[in-house]
Amino acid sequence: MPYNYSLLSILGTWGIAMGSHTYAIAVVNTSGRNAVFDNANPRNQWEDLRAQLPPDLFARSQRAQAASANGLEILGFWGLAVLAGNVAQLPIKTLNDHALVFLGSRVLYSILYVNISSLKLSTLRSLVWGVGIAAISNLLWQSTVALNA
Repeated sequence: MPYNYSLLSILGTWGIAMGSHTYAIAVVNTSGRNAVFDNANPRNQWEDLRAQLPPDLFARSQRAQAASANGLEILGFWGLAVLAGNVAQLPIKTLNDHALVFLGSRVLYSILYVNISSLKLSTLRSLVWGVGIAAISNLLWQSTVALNA
C-alpha cells in the first residue's frame, strides 16, 4: 500500500509560506544598508524600511512577505480539503496527487510572486494560484461525493 503524504502536505504548505517570510527577512538584512528586519515590531516596520532600502529591494521584500501571507491564508482551506479527503477515505493516490499538485503550485506561485514586478506578468502568478485553488476545490468535491455515496 502506498504511503499517504497528504497530511504532511499541510506542514509543507506552512513551510513554503515560512520560506517566503525568511526570504523577505534575508532581502532586508543582506541589502548592504544599515537596514535590519525588526523582529520585535515585524508588522509595523515597513514604512521605515521603505526609506532605508533601494526601491527594487523594498518591493522584492514586500512581495516575499505578501507571498508568505497568502500561503498562511490558504493553509486552512488546504488543510480542510486534506482532512475531508482522508475522512472520506479517498484513494491514497488521489490524496497524494492532489497534494503534489497543490504543493507544486505553491512553490511556483511563491517564486513568481517574489520575482514578477510587472502587472502584465502577474497574470501568470494568478493562473498558478488558480491551479492550487482547483486542487483544493476538486479534493473537496471528491470528498463530498464519496461521503454521500
